[in-house]
Amino acid sequence: MEQSRAHPGISIKEAPVSSLLLQVVRAHALLATELLQEVGVVPPQEVVLLYLDDYGPCPQSEIVRFMGRDRSTVTHTLQAMERAGLIQRRPSGTDRRALVVSLSEKGRALVPQVRETWAEIERRTVDGLSEERLSQLVAALSRVKDGLVAALREK
Repeated sequence: MEQSRAHPGISIKEAPVSSLLLQVVRAHALLATELLQEVGVVPPQEVVLLYLDDYGPCPQSEIVRFMGRDRSTVTHTLQAMERAGLIQRRPSGTDRRALVVSLSEKGRALVPQVRETWAEIERRTVDGLSEERLSQLVAALSRVKDGLVAALREK
């Protein structure tokens, strides 16, 4: 990663965990973007490819829900993927207003490389952690996520 892109971020003394999480997410995203570009995709295209590989063709609205992003943002991503030949979008046979998204042959062929790239991202992310530390980290992050999900439900 280039030094200019690897800015350490900010540390907020009132929110040390949250600011560290933000730094981790940003560094992870930079690494993932760099490695995924070598495969020929950019985030979040790889997540769409993996979702379609796991669940098969589905309505575009399902991908919007899965991604948790604005419909227009997901539509833009899917349009770019379609132009790149990674997916196909076709009218639904049951709902004239809906589009069904599926992997193209090119997209299907990239899935193993995407999974391999994510395995490499994982290796680099946890490099140097013992099995015990890794287990503790997974447990702690799971608790943090569960707490955030609960806070969102309370809104």
